[in-house]
Amino acid sequence: MKTSIIMLTHNQLELTKQCLESIRKHTPEDYEIIVVDNGSTDETVDFLKTQEDVVLLCNEANVGFPKGCNQGAQAASGDHLLFLNNDTVVTKGWLHRMLRALYSREDIGVVGPVSNFVSGYQRIDVPYKDLSQLDAFAEAYSEENDGRTLQVRRLVGFCLLIKRSVFEEIGAFDETFGLGNYEDDDLCFRAAHAGYALLIVQDAFVHHVGHGTVHHLENANLSQLLDNNRRRAMEKWGVSFQRELFKPIVTISLCMIVKNEEDAIARCLDSVKQLVDEIIIVDTGSTDQTKAIVSRYTDKVYDFEWIDDFAAARNYAFSLAGKNYILWLDADDVLKPEDQDKLQELKRTLSMDVDSVTMKYHLAFDAEGNVTAMLRRNRLVKRSKGFRWYGAVHEYLQVGGHIIDSDVAVTHLGDHRESDRNLNIYEKRLAKGEQFSPRDLYYYANELKDHGRFSDALIYYRKFLDTKAGWIEDVVAACGKMADCYHNLGDEEKELEMTFLSFLYDTPRAEACCRIGFRFLQKQDWRKAVFWYELATNTPEPASSWGMTNTSCRTWLPHLQLCVCYDRMGQHEKAYHHNELARGFRPQHPSILYNKTYLEGILAKTAKQE
Repeated sequence: MKTSIIMLTHNQLELTKQCLESIRKHTPEDYEIIVVDNGSTDETVDFLKTQEDVVLLCNEANVGFPKGCNQGAQAASGDHLLFLNNDTVVTKGWLHRMLRALYSREDIGVVGPVSNFVSGYQRIDVPYKDLSQLDAFAEAYSEENDGRTLQVRRLVGFCLLIKRSVFEEIGAFDETFGLGNYEDDDLCFRAAHAGYALLIVQDAFVHHVGHGTVHHLENANLSQLLDNNRRRAMEKWGVSFQRELFKPIVTISLCMIVKNEEDAIARCLDSVKQLVDEIIIVDTGSTDQTKAIVSRYTDKVYDFEWIDDFAAARNYAFSLAGKNYILWLDADDVLKPEDQDKLQELKRTLSMDVDSVTMKYHLAFDAEGNVTAMLRRNRLVKRSKGFRWYGAVHEYLQVGGHIIDSDVAVTHLGDHRESDRNLNIYEKRLAKGEQFSPRDLYYYANELKDHGRFSDALIYYRKFLDTKAGWIEDVVAACGKMADCYHNLGDEEKELEMTFLSFLYDTPRAEACCRIGFRFLQKQDWRKAVFWYELATNTPEPASSWGMTNTSCRTWLPHLQLCVCYDRMGQHEKAYHHNELARGFRPQHPSILYNKTYLEGILAKTAKQE
């Protein structure tokens, strides 16, 4: 692909010669040089006419930087446009590194190098005293920072590389900025609003003299020019224009631990690859094609010797992150398209004073795809806070500070195949005589229950409750899980007792009310069943939104059961009312649709008889 290097001149011949020499010396890539002269009165034009590799466009007067750049762009034949000041000196690898960054992602539209004389995040301190030391410094600096980039909202126009397609899409430089200044800010602002990323290429260095032309313009007052164009930009974009340009960009490292995930990992990465700036994969011993698959998405794939400790593996993954926020996912998680859009918007608007962002975690679904079980997790955390994972099994991320809840949902698509892995880890720890924390007691009991060891599970749920130190959501859930165990053991009285036990710890939850209501419905004790199902429809959401919730018990299910109860009690209008409430949540549910037809028939007959 060809690069069109577009340079403007207005006198200052020696600077132009120096710039051209550096381009020829350090640019082996395919390029063309287009020089637009803005009314030079020295020997610049005569010199440029002798340069065989320069396409020269001449203006009789100085038409300004924006218009001159646009003239050069119109004459360009390259696949990308590089606007370069004539008071610059390029260095080894400058264009290669910038092109590598520009085409590293589809959404990247504009890139620029670091320099000694530039405003904003592109400026770096340099040790060299004169240009004789430039090449050695630039080569060492580039090697030290190889591959590094920084996403920003603003790049300075002294050296600006943009895809031609992007330039044509967002429009050329705004020529109302006259001689120049703020036309580059304006272009960057438009590129960002069109959805393109802007990158500082931190391993590409270009020396910049700075104001090599503007200070020598007749009747040009730089301070006044800046003030006038600043006002022009604010009139065009609003008073928040500069604040938006200098606002730090949120960048995201995706950190994952994997093992034998060849069936799921591509689906996960495909759902987030355009939303994150870095993908870090820590493999804990895959023997399938997992590592080969993830290598198509990232070169940051690391091995971690498995030591029966999930927290250790996740903390290692977090330690490798280089962006300012960390997102964590499991291989069988995905972001659906609507949640991808939400995360994109969150990334664009997130304030850098936020330490953690919680997201919903959708865990189970009905046949129609409606969410039936969900909870909330800290998903996006600020790297600089150093938050850590704890717990060898069923690990948790301990965070603090400024935490916000988002409406982004992560969807879990695992097939829930049972594995002995977690249970074996717990039992190894028990065999060593380890004293379990309340959290470990609870999750060990869960593993026992999931493996059908209901009597053993009951022992550890009771130990957990006896600590009186468990998280309230785990305490309430433990009561429900004990009820499940007794149900599987065939002890209905104990099942009911454990359900009521949860009321000692917190106000009645909809899940417990529905369980009790179903007990009475089975006994055809309609009045008592109605009491509990009515209570389920009126239970408030728990103060904490972090625990597992069964959305069915809070929405359509109690209304459907109330429809059944009221029908059996002969109160068909109430039955129809609750069926309609249920239909509002599940409009295509077959039982609800059947009830609708059935009850409308009964109510029609009743109306005729009256």
